[in-house]
Amino acid sequence: MCAVFCQFLYVLFHGGNILKDNFKISNIPTVLWGNKSGKIFIAVHGNMSNKEDAVIQILAEEANQKGYQVLSFDLPEHGERKNDNTPCKVQFCVSELSIIMNYAKQHWKEVSVFACSMGAYFSLLAFQNDVIEKALFLSPVVNMERIIE
Repeated sequence: MCAVFCQFLYVLFHGGNILKDNFKISNIPTVLWGNKSGKIFIAVHGNMSNKEDAVIQILAEEANQKGYQVLSFDLPEHGERKNDNTPCKVQFCVSELSIIMNYAKQHWKEVSVFACSMGAYFSLLAFQNDVIEKALFLSPVVNMERIIE
């Protein structure tokens, strides 16, 4: 409920007038935010969130003002994929993040990452061998095994 209210307040006060293009990458629901640029932030949401959560909208607005686009997507069992047959498990999420990274590398010169919570954990695993310009983590999970225990 708080996330919905925060999103409402953000759109109310900031207008939410950023360019948005909804499409799919390998059947993964995706949003490309902002004006055309050679620089992109891949935005990875956290648990119980989605590709259009308030924190990603705020990132998109701020990043766009600094010359970046933002590419966000729904992890399995989140957003448009809530009833997806693919479970939100490490191996599937890491595989999908690799697909998103490959897409980003084909379309932008400079790739950065913004990730929240478990999205940060998946990003650290998926992108460990990739060249990343900037990495911004919000409340990152760095020890998933400890959380599961």
